[in-house]
Amino acid sequence: MKPISRGCPLLQVRRLSIGVSRGRRYLLGVDALGFQVQSGEIVGILGESGCGKTLTALSLLGLLPLGVHITEGSILFDQRELRSLSEREFCALRGQEISMVFQEPMSSLNPLLTIGRQIAEPLYLHGWKNKGFIRREVLDLMTRLGLPEPEKLACAYPHQLSGGMRQRVLLALAMVCKPKLLIADEATTALDLSTQSQILQLLRGINQDLGTSILVISHDLGVIRRLCDRVLVMYAGKLVEAGAAAAVFTDPRHEYTRGLMYSVPQQEQKGKPLLSIPGRVPSIEEEKPGCPFAPRCPRVLGSCMVQFPEAVRLQGDHEVCCIREAGHE
Repeated sequence: MKPISRGCPLLQVRRLSIGVSRGRRYLLGVDALGFQVQSGEIVGILGESGCGKTLTALSLLGLLPLGVHITEGSILFDQRELRSLSEREFCALRGQEISMVFQEPMSSLNPLLTIGRQIAEPLYLHGWKNKGFIRREVLDLMTRLGLPEPEKLACAYPHQLSGGMRQRVLLALAMVCKPKLLIADEATTALDLSTQSQILQLLRGINQDLGTSILVISHDLGVIRRLCDRVLVMYAGKLVEAGAAAAVFTDPRHEYTRGLMYSVPQQEQKGKPLLSIPGRVPSIEEEKPGCPFAPRCPRVLGSCMVQFPEAVRLQGDHEVCCIREAGHE
C-alpha cells in the first residue's frame, strides 16, 4: 500500500520489510509496509499480537533485536534516511527527535534510580549541563503530566508508585527533550479503564500543546478510535486497510477490520451477539501465499489463496487490500 502524498511528511515509510534470520534465509515479520505520519498528526497501527506492529516501531529507532534486520525499504524521518544512520547517530536521534513509551513501566524503569534522575537522564545524555535548568524542566514536566508533589516524587523510586503514575513517568522521560515524534507501544494495555482514559488525555494534550506527532501501536480498538486521526490495520506483517479513523471505523472494508470491530462491545451493536475471528495469526514460519487472512476469512475466494491484491483507493485516503474490493471476484 503506497503512502498518501500530502506534502512533505515528518515520517515516511516505503516498502519496509523486516526479516527474522533463520539460517541462511529471512522470514518476513513485516512485508512491504508503507505509510506516513504528518507533523502534528496522531496515527494508530491496529492489529492482533504477532502482526508486526512492534517490529515496525523498533525499526524506526534502530532497536531491532539480534537476528532481526530490515531487508528492504526506506524510512525517511524529517527528510533523513534512517537506514543510513550509524549507531552513534541513532543514539543522538533517540529521545531527542524520536521517543518511545513501552507497555510495561515497571520493567522499563530502573529500580535503582530515583524518578527525577531517570526523567533527567535524556537531557544529560543529549548534552545539557546546567543542573538548575534540568531540575526546573523535570519538575515542570512532571507537573504538566499530573504527577502530584513533583519535588517529593522526584526523590521516590519506581516501586513506590502506582502503575498509572509509573506510566506518567515514562511519558515524562520520553517527552523531556520535546521530540518531534512519540511512539506509544501498547502504552495503556496494563492499566485500568480510569487510568487508561487519563493517559489517553495526556497523549492528546501532548499532541495539541507541543505539536508532537504520535504513532500509537495497539490491539485495542477503543484506544485507536478515541485518540487517532488516521488508522493503519496490519495483519501478518502486511497493511490491509488504512485511512482516516472516522472512515475506517464507520465503513470497514476488509474482513479482518470488520472482525476486529465486531468482536468488541459497541453501542451501535447493543443487543447483538459478539463475533469472534476463527483461527489465529499465522507465525512467520508458515507459508502465506496470497492474502494471509484468507484461511480465517468468511468470504474467501479461490483467488485470495494465490496472490495478495494491490491496494484499492476508496473515498478520500481510505484504502483496502482485498480482491473483492478490487472487483476480481
